[in-house]
Amino acid sequence: MHTHIFPDKVARKATLNVVDYFGLPEPPNHFGTVDELTAVLDDAGIDYALVFSAATTPHQVEGVNRYILEQTASHRKLLPCGTLHAGFEGFREELRWMREHGIFGVKIHPEFQHFVLDDPRLFPMFEEMERQDMFLIAHMGDPRVNVSGPKRLLPVAQTFPKLRCIAAHLGNWGDWDVEKVRPIARLDNVYTDISSSFSYVTQHEPLYDVLREYDPSHVFFGSDYPIWCPKKERRKAEMLQLPDGFRLEDILFHNFARFYHYQSL
Repeated sequence: MHTHIFPDKVARKATLNVVDYFGLPEPPNHFGTVDELTAVLDDAGIDYALVFSAATTPHQVEGVNRYILEQTASHRKLLPCGTLHAGFEGFREELRWMREHGIFGVKIHPEFQHFVLDDPRLFPMFEEMERQDMFLIAHMGDPRVNVSGPKRLLPVAQTFPKLRCIAAHLGNWGDWDVEKVRPIARLDNVYTDISSSFSYVTQHEPLYDVLREYDPSHVFFGSDYPIWCPKKERRKAEMLQLPDGFRLEDILFHNFARFYHYQSL
């Protein structure tokens, strides 16, 4: 439930920009085109993938959302997730359009969109998302900046208790301090994914400490394609020494299938 796609003409550049920004330890496994992703999913034995792309400016919002809808309408394996921007004024109409066209979630990436996750301009958007039963996926954490992460998500999740929030990357990428993550992990409306976490570090024990804080039914599998390879990430997930109460088949499929209740997978 965590893949990024880009138009063919910008996919390679966009992917390399992500790698450069985060200083990732290895080159990207892929480059984010739709045709490549569907082939990779087939090779990995993965039936469905949620796809999204963040609008880096307000005027990109509508174009990105229509691109996502167009691609998912043409590819059975792909489920759409939209985007918003703190500076986008037409959010009510856009959320209504998304909902009517089968887009039920919104991806926010504060680092690339240049605003904080608890920016007051986003709160009316979150309120409308809660009203329309839409979910939020947020990139979480970057130790170099303070624009996302648990402290930024906490006021959002507490203010809108019916807004289901997915705190990506175990809730605080690059700073998996269990004490920092615990306040959001204990909230009923906060979920997480394991993307760009266990593959990013060699010492896994701190990540297991964070994982144990979450309700086992609130943890999803994500590869963070194209940075990481879905086939490799599935194999790594299958090798995890999961704590008691956590089941691999739930993380790989059942948890998100229940979460994504708008239509049958």
